[in-house]
Amino acid sequence: MCRTKKDDKLKKRKSRKGADFVKKKRKKKMAAGMKFLFALLFTASIGLIATGVYLMFFKNRDAYERQAEERDLADTYIDDLILKLTDPEAYEKKVQEEAKEKAERMARRKQQENAKGWDDIEKSSESAGEAESAPTYDFSDLDYEDANYYMRDGIVYTPDYAKGTIQCVLEVPTAGIRRGVYTGTWEEINYDLDIWMVTAARPDYTLGETHMCIYGHNHTAQDLSFNRLKDVEVGDVFYLTAESGRYTYRVTNVFAVSRDEATRNYVDNFSIGRDKCYIITCGRDDGVKNYRYLDLIVEGTLEEQMPLLEYAKIRQQSGANK
Repeated sequence: MCRTKKDDKLKKRKSRKGADFVKKKRKKKMAAGMKFLFALLFTASIGLIATGVYLMFFKNRDAYERQAEERDLADTYIDDLILKLTDPEAYEKKVQEEAKEKAERMARRKQQENAKGWDDIEKSSESAGEAESAPTYDFSDLDYEDANYYMRDGIVYTPDYAKGTIQCVLEVPTAGIRRGVYTGTWEEINYDLDIWMVTAARPDYTLGETHMCIYGHNHTAQDLSFNRLKDVEVGDVFYLTAESGRYTYRVTNVFAVSRDEATRNYVDNFSIGRDKCYIITCGRDDGVKNYRYLDLIVEGTLEEQMPLLEYAKIRQQSGANK
C-alpha cells in the first residue's frame, strides 16, 4: 500500500506521544527518587538533632548540674568574703547558723546509720538462721564530722564530692568560666582534678606572692569545664578573687606546649614573677589550631589588684543595677 502524508503525520504524532510518555515516566521516577532522598535526609537530620540534644542536655546533665553548683558556690564564696569584711556580726551569725544546721544534719545521719546498722545485722542473722541475739554494732569509732562540707572555720568551702578548699575564684568572661579554684595537699589536688574540678597546679602557690598555674579539664561538651578556653584571645581579661583582693589579669599570650614543657617551664618554675598567672588545660584539635596532645596555656599578666572592700562596692552597685 502507498503511504500518504496523512499516514506519516499520524506516525510522527504517535512517536511523539510515546516519547512524551517515556519522559513523563522518567520524571515521575526522578520525583519519587527525590522525595525518597529528601525523606531520608530529613530523617537523618532529625536523628542528628535528637542525638545532639541528648548529648548536650541528657548525657552530660550531671556535669552541667555540677558546674552550675560550682558557679553558685563561687558566688557564695565571694559574697561571704565580702560579708565577713563589711559586716562581721552578720557573718558570724551566718557561721553559727550553718554550724547548727550541720550539727543537726550530722545527728540525723548518725541516727540513720545506727538504724541501718541494726537492720542489716537483723537481716544477716535471719538469713544465717542464727538463734542467739544479734551482737551489738559499735559506732563509736566512726567519724560523723563531715570533712567535706561547705563551711568550716570561717571561709572554707568544699562540696560533698570534693576535697581541699577553695583558694580563690577564677572568672574568664570570654570563655564563660566562673569557678572556685581548689587547693590543698598534693593528694587533695589530684583527687579534685580527677573529678573534673578546677585546681591550683601545686599546693604551695600563694596568690599575690608567687606566680599561679591553674589546671582544669577540657570537656568534650560545649561550655563545660575549660572547653572554651581556646576562644580566649590576647587582650582579653580574667580575674582571680580572694580574701586578699580582686586581681585583674590581661591575656598576653595563648600558646600550646607539651605536658613536660608546661610542667618544667611554668608549673614548677618559681623564678617566674608573681604578676603571672597561667590557665592550663589539655588541647584538642579543633580543625584550626593543632593543639592535640599538647597543653593549651593562657598567660595573664597582672594589671590591677583591687582591695576587696572596693570591689564589694562595685559588686553591690552592679547588683543594684540588675
